[in-house]
Amino acid sequence: MMATTPRLAAAIACLIARSDAFSPSPAGGAGTTSLRDLRSPAFVMIDDANVAAEDEGDSSSPFADFDYYAHWYPVNWAHNLVLNRPQKVTVFDVDYVVARISDTEVIAMVDECPHKAAALSEGRVTPSGNFQCAYHGWSFDGTTGECVEIPQVVRPDGTMPPKVPSRSRGKAVPAMIHQEMVWLFPGGGLERALLADPPPSVEEYDAKNWEISKTVRDMPVDWPIVISNICDADHGLFAHQAKAFDLYTASEEYPVEVREDFPNERRGWALHTMVEATEKLLKVNAGLRPTKKAKDSNKGPQNITATSVLYAPGLRHAKRVDANGETSYVGYYYVCPVGVGRSRFFGGGYTKKAPPQWLTNLFLHNFLDQDTYLLATQQKNILPREAAEVRELMASTKGTADELTGMAMTTRRKMFCYASPSEKAGMRIEQFWDATLLRSPNRIKRLLQLDAAGAFSETPPRSVVLDRERQFLDLSPEARDVVKNCESVIRKTKLASALVVLAKVLTMSWRRAKAYDSVLKPIAVTAVLGISSLASFLAGKLKREHYFKYTKDYQVKDMNKIPTVWMDK
Repeated sequence: MMATTPRLAAAIACLIARSDAFSPSPAGGAGTTSLRDLRSPAFVMIDDANVAAEDEGDSSSPFADFDYYAHWYPVNWAHNLVLNRPQKVTVFDVDYVVARISDTEVIAMVDECPHKAAALSEGRVTPSGNFQCAYHGWSFDGTTGECVEIPQVVRPDGTMPPKVPSRSRGKAVPAMIHQEMVWLFPGGGLERALLADPPPSVEEYDAKNWEISKTVRDMPVDWPIVISNICDADHGLFAHQAKAFDLYTASEEYPVEVREDFPNERRGWALHTMVEATEKLLKVNAGLRPTKKAKDSNKGPQNITATSVLYAPGLRHAKRVDANGETSYVGYYYVCPVGVGRSRFFGGGYTKKAPPQWLTNLFLHNFLDQDTYLLATQQKNILPREAAEVRELMASTKGTADELTGMAMTTRRKMFCYASPSEKAGMRIEQFWDATLLRSPNRIKRLLQLDAAGAFSETPPRSVVLDRERQFLDLSPEARDVVKNCESVIRKTKLASALVVLAKVLTMSWRRAKAYDSVLKPIAVTAVLGISSLASFLAGKLKREHYFKYTKDYQVKDMNKIPTVWMDK
């Protein structure tokens, strides 16, 4: 965040210092949450009684004080923001303009010029580090929102007149870079941001021998649905055909331990899970259907605990920890609540040796394609029922949308049916949504608007839901460089092939060129053409990974892989 006064500089320095040290602990202060911490009295154990009480509509909700405005929200990776170029981001259906003005500083405002309401994100960042509107050139301090220059009234000496309209001030938003991510605090000014807990930290980020892999993707799916999916271990064997998910599932033999705490004076909520990281469904499958492949199935790590923590409303870390407290892998999944029916997903992992970023993107977007369309089909069923319940509440209370913010819903409680031991955590998360979503900023009004417009009447086509170009390529300069490099390789290999063929033709028709015929022997020409064709093919294949790919045929092929993890005959 850029500071322009000593007071702001001191406040922001305090904020950054707190963020570097923060990781929620039972006492609500700095430190690292350990397995021992999770068993302390400061964390509330979730058992079947807790879940049943809320499932039956117990009015004494523990989420009564949760405040969506008391949190920081991730909006993009810092490296995806071109230096000194404004970019539009959206949180809770409000557009903001954000710009990175140095390696460590970002500024942000509501994306609306106070002059004539044009988008500031269409403008530029001036050399002095201010947002300038492209419409009439008004400039604004990105840390205070103050209008610092109106070209039409600037005096010959470069000063502004003493009487500038008070309404010329824009709305600045606290912003910061933390662990390579750009975060916004839409819940108020700097003073309120300093009272809130800083963004959660991943302790492995600061370990010198750990590397981070990362990606970003916009999804036309409601952010609570995306977050619930991220926390659902049971879908991994089927939607992704991935055995590693079974390490995070639970069973009667290996129950999941679920605890919660309420940091930031109960304005926050964190859900922690622990389970032995060993095979559960795969073990049952091997016993029921003892095929050779099932008998040879990997039994998973021994004496390893699979842990995860959800920092509401949308930040999840998952890791595997051995008996000595050593961590071998950390997966992180952050979701920005872009708006009703929209979310921005950030995902990746911390490992001792991360793969190249282009390879990480290739894997993660293939992975995301496998269940994103399923989430879109959920949305078609969930959001209309949520809108219907909102209308019922408004009719029964004869109140306005604003008067519903203190109430809870029963949408998910009535819709979903649970049976798996793994779903103890999932049930609690859905209870959290029912209890708090009416307090989510701008949700009620936007939900009713979209529902009335028929936005949820049908699931959009796969080509829309899984459009990687708009959802990923347009967001990532790094990915666009990969595509440009692929296009360059394709052009150069085609040119090289054409030149080799032309040269060979000339040597066959021009006697003086016979001297070069030994160099252009058929085997040499064939080798050059083969290498060029292979390079062009691979470059084209990598380029296509950045566009719509996951057709119904791909999905059917994936479904046919399920027997490799769960035999049904």
